[in-house]
Amino acid sequence: MSNESKHIQGEATGHNGTIQYEVDVTNNKIEDLKILKHSETSGIFNQVIDKLKKDVIEQQSFDVDAISGATVMTNAILDSAKQAVAAEDVTLTPIPKKQNVHQTTRLRADVVIIGGGEAGLIAGCRALTMGQKVILVEKNGYLGGATILNGSNVVATGSKVAAAAFGDNGDSPERLAADVARECRQTNLTDMTTLMAHNIGPAIDFISDFAGLDYMKAQTQTPEHSVERQVELPSASSYEFITKVSKAFEDHGGKILLGAKVAQLTFSLAGEVNGLVAEAQDETIKIKAHSIVLASGGYGANTEMRGAESKGIDYYGPMTSTGDAYRFNADLKLKTHDLDWYKVYPHGVETEPGIAKLTTYASKQATDMGAIYVNRQGKRIVNESDVYTKFRDAILAQPDKIAYLVMDERTWQAFYDLLVLHDFTAKEIEGFFANQDKQPLFAKGSLAEVAAQAGVDVAGLQQTVATYEAAVKTGQDTEFGRDAKFLHDFEGETYYMVEQRGRFATTLGGFSIDTKTMQLIDHQDQDVRNYFAAGEVAGGANGHDAMPSMMNSWGISSGYVAGAHASENADAAKQNGANDLNLVAIVGTNASKSYNRQLLHAMRDLFEAQANIDICEIKDLPLFNEDLVNDVPTSVQTLSDKVEDADGVIFAVPEYDHAIPAALKSAIEWLSCATHPFKDKPVMIVGTSLGIQGTVRAQMNLRQILDAPGVDARVLAGNEFMLPQGGAKFDENNHITDPGSVNFLKQCFSNFTDFVQHDARELVK
Repeated sequence: MSNESKHIQGEATGHNGTIQYEVDVTNNKIEDLKILKHSETSGIFNQVIDKLKKDVIEQQSFDVDAISGATVMTNAILDSAKQAVAAEDVTLTPIPKKQNVHQTTRLRADVVIIGGGEAGLIAGCRALTMGQKVILVEKNGYLGGATILNGSNVVATGSKVAAAAFGDNGDSPERLAADVARECRQTNLTDMTTLMAHNIGPAIDFISDFAGLDYMKAQTQTPEHSVERQVELPSASSYEFITKVSKAFEDHGGKILLGAKVAQLTFSLAGEVNGLVAEAQDETIKIKAHSIVLASGGYGANTEMRGAESKGIDYYGPMTSTGDAYRFNADLKLKTHDLDWYKVYPHGVETEPGIAKLTTYASKQATDMGAIYVNRQGKRIVNESDVYTKFRDAILAQPDKIAYLVMDERTWQAFYDLLVLHDFTAKEIEGFFANQDKQPLFAKGSLAEVAAQAGVDVAGLQQTVATYEAAVKTGQDTEFGRDAKFLHDFEGETYYMVEQRGRFATTLGGFSIDTKTMQLIDHQDQDVRNYFAAGEVAGGANGHDAMPSMMNSWGISSGYVAGAHASENADAAKQNGANDLNLVAIVGTNASKSYNRQLLHAMRDLFEAQANIDICEIKDLPLFNEDLVNDVPTSVQTLSDKVEDADGVIFAVPEYDHAIPAALKSAIEWLSCATHPFKDKPVMIVGTSLGIQGTVRAQMNLRQILDAPGVDARVLAGNEFMLPQGGAKFDENNHITDPGSVNFLKQCFSNFTDFVQHDARELVK
């Protein structure tokens, strides 16, 4: 039927629950993909769904790529929608995705940021305002990192924002640092804490102005802080923070590369970090920069990296926190500390083995209404109105590291409403009650029935409830000293019991840094030049625990300081002049297809971290004619200028009749008669051929020519690289496939760069 329209609805099971969607189809063509309802993390979902919809509509297919970092969610939608559309007898005509040839993109920046969470974004914004060209790379298809799962709450000590929100309330950086030290039991690294406490105020004012953030007094001022100092955004959402800050970053000229996973760092000839290589879909991205800021987050999702302290504690952070930085930094032998520290909260339910969802808001509401915490013996374990660390310690002290929240029907309704508001669905909770043989434990019934379902001692629980209700009547909790305003009778005969487990999202240890420079340090306690760090990857400011709001506070303050130091380092590098070698690589033939051209491209890929290699062609140069010496062709002058300005020259030479090609001889004649750029210029000769001798005679011939009067080049003796059987030695990306040849080429190139640098030193003398 022509122009037939269908509105096909369906459901997919995402990471956090059911996703309801609608696919609008007209005449067997997808017009729209609408999300009707979901319980996914909004900060992630909102960033990826538009890209997914765009791909589906453009390709008229659900066989499109999932979004990096959100594969569970996006694959669920794609698979379900494909089935739903097929069930409605819709026949789609896919539009084949353009098959992109894998390419290499080369970029330059003053500062490059690794990681798109709050620390990385703040560092990038600070560097931008200090006049730097900044590129940020993020492995996921969205921004936010672990921050995207948090609220926007942060402390504002020492800021104009705090002055407006709290007035003169006696807060100070010293008081904040003292609170941090007290709450983590003096396990914090004091120099990092001092840095955080003294910079969070300026950082909050900076990013508020830069990104238009309207921080206000947070609704909840937690008792761990000795004074009111916590602020949040109007939405209370980190998504607002990430959205506004990233927009401001791009508006001010910053460049963001999503879906670009760092594979390795690059190093200069002096062994200093000078860039990175990232892999994206159909693209290798190589970025050279004066300064690199590592803000890549933690490793909570990497069970192989986690220590004994995390055993029995569920994880609820991003599944992309896999500690990639510890892999691509391995060769640097960076110093680390306290890798077995985790920020553990007490309010979690295990929805999958080892994976938790948080119930913080619901649990806090329940205890305010009189709910109690018990263990498997049915005994209370804590003052339910105390700070979170007391809950955490009490739960972790249990042999099974599980406690149970016991409440009445009245309290359950409030608890339930907050669960549904924060990441749970009604259907999901219904399933918890229905499947008593599976986790998590949600039980309903009489006191004896809920105890039996949880495996809790019935007599112990009954005695505990009786003792508690007696305390309610007297208004005195003699067991734990709970404030009387939180003591409430259990109403009715129906009880609810919900498990409570320790859970963590962020790691508290990490790489060690020099807080004077924000540079990473190695095992010899030496600063790693040009390499800075911020955020979770460089923990320690909050010690073995972190008060509420303090993980965001470290991310923002450390990013602010790291961005400034990285910028100052970039300015110093620019002022001192580039220390990279600039080499001209001349393709020694005018043929359109040449294995020697491929060889030079292979060398540029191999060595571009150590040198800037400009591949130059001779095919556009006219045949040498002495009559034109006084009127040098523009193409000749351009090549001559490049050779003159270069630190050295590489020739890739084919072999024609035991000699170099006529086109190359003609080019050298131009550059030795009309101009003389080769005089005292260090030269390296390489070559490849289809035969087994790899241009040996042509290389000898070229050496003789380069030694001739008027040329006078300085060719490194005994440093011949010859690649035999070149037709079988390159892949489709111009990479040499023979490892032995690659290693030999690396040695030859190292010899040449030493030769070039030696010549430079001699000239300075």
